[in-house]
Amino acid sequence: MSNIFSKITNESLKEKVIRELENKILSGELQPGDRLPPERDIAASMGISRSLVNLCILELEHKGFVKIVPRQGTFVNDYKRKGTPQMLMSLMNYDIDKMDWNLFDNMMDMRRLFEYECTNLAVKNARNEDFQQMEEALRIMEKHENINSFIDGNFAFHYALISASGNAVYAMIFNSFSKAMHFFFKIYFTSNERRDTSIDYHKQLYEALLERNEKKAHEAMKNVLEMGIIGLASVFKR
Repeated sequence: MSNIFSKITNESLKEKVIRELENKILSGELQPGDRLPPERDIAASMGISRSLVNLCILELEHKGFVKIVPRQGTFVNDYKRKGTPQMLMSLMNYDIDKMDWNLFDNMMDMRRLFEYECTNLAVKNARNEDFQQMEEALRIMEKHENINSFIDGNFAFHYALISASGNAVYAMIFNSFSKAMHFFFKIYFTSNERRDTSIDYHKQLYEALLERNEKKAHEAMKNVLEMGIIGLASVFKR
C-alpha cells in the first residue's frame, strides 16, 4: 500500500514569507493604498525565488490583504474596512504586542458584544455538563499555583460559557482568540489581588447562570469584563 500521508516538516518557506508580508501590513509598515515593491525586488531582498514571491502574493490576494492591478502593481487593501475570516486568523497569529492599539479597542468592543450575547443564551441553554466544565475551570482558577494555570482556568471558564450558549460557531470563533486572550491575561493578572477579585466575579457569574437569572448573569459578566478591559486599557494607553 502506498503511503498516502505527506512527510511532516517544519513551517514551510512559503508560510514564512506570507507571514512576513502580512506582518508588514498588520504593523502599519505597509499602509492601505501602498504599492508593494516589484516581485523581483522582494525576491532579491528575501533571498528567495521570484516564483515563490508570486505564489505568496496570490495567497495574500486570496485572503484580501492586497489587490493585484494588471500593469500597475500590487496594492495593500484596508484590512480594517474590508476584513475577511482569513484576515482575522492572520491577526490572531500576529505578534499581539505589536498590535495597533486602536484595534485593541475594537477587539474589546467585540468581546463585550459577544460575551453578553452568549451569557444571555447560556442562561437559557446551559446543560449539566456545561456547568461541570465551569466548576472545573473555577477550581483551576482558585488554585492559581502560578499565573499560567490561573489563565488556563480563566480561558476554560469563558470557553465553557460560550459553548453553553448552544452555538458551536460562537465557540469556534472564541477559540480563535485564544492566543490574544492569553497574552492580555498575562499582562493584567500580575497580582494575587487581581486574580482573587476575578475569581469572586466568576463565582457570581456561575451562580447567576445556575439560577437561570439573566439580569444577575448580565451584571456579573459586566463586572468580569470591565475589570480586565479597563485595567488593560490603562496599561496600553500609557
